[in-house]
Amino acid sequence: MKKILLLLPLTAFSSIGVSGCKTNLKARITYGTYIDDDVTELTYGGLAKKVSDGVENFLISVYDDSDKGKSCGCWNASFKPVLQQYVKTYHTKIYVIGRSQFGAEDDKFGLTILDSSSTDPTFALFKEGKKANQYIYNSKEPMFSKLESFREAVMNIARDPQYFYVDREYLHKAIFEQPQDKFLVHYIWNFCPDCNDCFPYVLLPYSNANNLKTNFYIIDLAVPGILLNEEGGFEGTGLQSYVDFMQEYHMSAAGDETFGYDRGFVPTTQLWEKGKLIDMNVYFNDAISQNEEGQYYVSRSYYSEDRVKSLKYTSEVLEGKILSEDEVTISDSSISWNKESARKYHKPILESFLDKYAK
Repeated sequence: MKKILLLLPLTAFSSIGVSGCKTNLKARITYGTYIDDDVTELTYGGLAKKVSDGVENFLISVYDDSDKGKSCGCWNASFKPVLQQYVKTYHTKIYVIGRSQFGAEDDKFGLTILDSSSTDPTFALFKEGKKANQYIYNSKEPMFSKLESFREAVMNIARDPQYFYVDREYLHKAIFEQPQDKFLVHYIWNFCPDCNDCFPYVLLPYSNANNLKTNFYIIDLAVPGILLNEEGGFEGTGLQSYVDFMQEYHMSAAGDETFGYDRGFVPTTQLWEKGKLIDMNVYFNDAISQNEEGQYYVSRSYYSEDRVKSLKYTSEVLEGKILSEDEVTISDSSISWNKESARKYHKPILESFLDKYAK
């Protein structure tokens, strides 16, 4: 069988994927999906943000979206169907972007963008904001026309995702209609600062370092019908559809006296087993106050003395903890716990949750 390295005339090759004994060096593709059954189209701005953020490891194909390219069998009849089959079969997020998205003066992010004399697509792996590998279409190579060969090529340079996006319909079925034996679910808003701290600082490095044995889903609640109104607008957490969701999925105190936390917050991670909530973690979302002595302290936390008695993964109590001035940010209307300081406590708590239930 021909070595995959021979398929890499455009590769910025590093040690990833050289041999089976170094699989830990291969990029872990960040996101899988049980929502998408097709490739995901990106704009230039969308790609630039992913590269700038440097968080997501992802697969992307650049194709000729001109009239000439659209009529070319190398994309529509050959490679694109392989990518679509891969998304459906391996539940892996794959992005595509048209060449027209790249202006002459635009940053190409290390990608080789073929000129108008060619209609061939290319395919690349990005790792932590940088191009790691790139392939150019070759009609003689089966990876561009056969799912099995493409799978082999991907596995030679990357590892499968361990976090899979789901939607409300999927989650409802997994819990209430056809309860799955055991799974984890992580609730987020895509614009939530706490969520955008939790993933790169805790979940992402944990997935890169460990092989998870438990199915792990991510659901974004910032969608119409849950957190957003029908027009896609954000009106706050008092929207009835959001309040109802928090209660239905045991995230609020109204929905679960044991595990529910106040009105319900994100990011929250739960373990469900056969339709029953087994345990729960809440990252950040503490309230900070000042006592009569002028000390700053955690006045409300998921990790209260009473609640940790019901949690099976930690005995750490954060409620009542005294904080120094360096650990808080004070504004005219509020006092908040600095993320760097709060993370020192919340990161090991979430990691202990993952150690118990994910591995």
